[in-house]
Amino acid sequence: MLTTSVQQEVAAITGGRARFDEPMRSHTSFHIGGPAEVWAEPQDLEELKQLVAVAQAGGMPVTLIGGGANLLVRDSGIPGLVVSLGGPAFRQTTVAGTTVTVGAGVGLDRVVAMTRDAGLGGCEFLTGIPGKVGGAIRMNAGTRDETSFRAMSDVVTQVTVLRPDGTITRLTAEQVGFRYRSSNLNSDIVLEATLQLVPRAPEEISKKVTVLMTYKRATQDLSAPSAGCIFKNPPKGRPAAGWLIDHAGLKGMRVGDAAVSTRHANFIVNLGSAKASDVLALISAIQYRVLQERGVLLDLEVQVMPA
Repeated sequence: MLTTSVQQEVAAITGGRARFDEPMRSHTSFHIGGPAEVWAEPQDLEELKQLVAVAQAGGMPVTLIGGGANLLVRDSGIPGLVVSLGGPAFRQTTVAGTTVTVGAGVGLDRVVAMTRDAGLGGCEFLTGIPGKVGGAIRMNAGTRDETSFRAMSDVVTQVTVLRPDGTITRLTAEQVGFRYRSSNLNSDIVLEATLQLVPRAPEEISKKVTVLMTYKRATQDLSAPSAGCIFKNPPKGRPAAGWLIDHAGLKGMRVGDAAVSTRHANFIVNLGSAKASDVLALISAIQYRVLQERGVLLDLEVQVMPA
């Protein structure tokens, strides 16, 4: 429970813009989630540092939220301070030759568009992936294009982070520790990233973007709120998670208003008023059935908060 003094400090730092008991369903692509104890959108680095310092002094956990696209927030909500880097200071972009610097709050759709306009290729794989740069780096977001799997780790060379002690550090891609759908960025707050791209004609990029978007629309369920793919694909040599769920006969399976998509079995969709508990119950049922029938324990790709 927040003390009055902490509430007053947070309100003062943000100029009254902080919100208390903010419903997280308004900030996730799933449209699911209980309240954030404190929701703040700092406008610049100094404001962010002050908020983190107040939270730490008050023993409050700090949670970073990007676009909320790969996220399931529990019905009980998120305790402590929830930070969204939507302020102008975190949405800056610069291009220098084939090197692009993007702030953590830049939307992935904007990254695709601005690198295309600059005649730089390499970010086409981000087409149709919702969310922002900070979350995409933390989760090493990626997708399969016509020929191969591509992820943030293929284009990121450096990441600037704010450490819990208030220091700002620049990490190499190796130090970030990119892995399939994860990284070593646990308590560090991503501020910006440097991408290394390649010259490519804007027309060629646009053509590839169109092909990728057409494929996504044809194969993914965009008809209802979701968090994208729920499970990671098993290691190479095993069928994809969607195939396993489909062949276990689980398309259309439903708990409350949470349902396995009939179009893409690795999507769970919110049919209207699904709760996080509905989704979690459905996840458990899917994991159990696939384990029983295929001997594979599916690992979550969606991030559940609090863990």
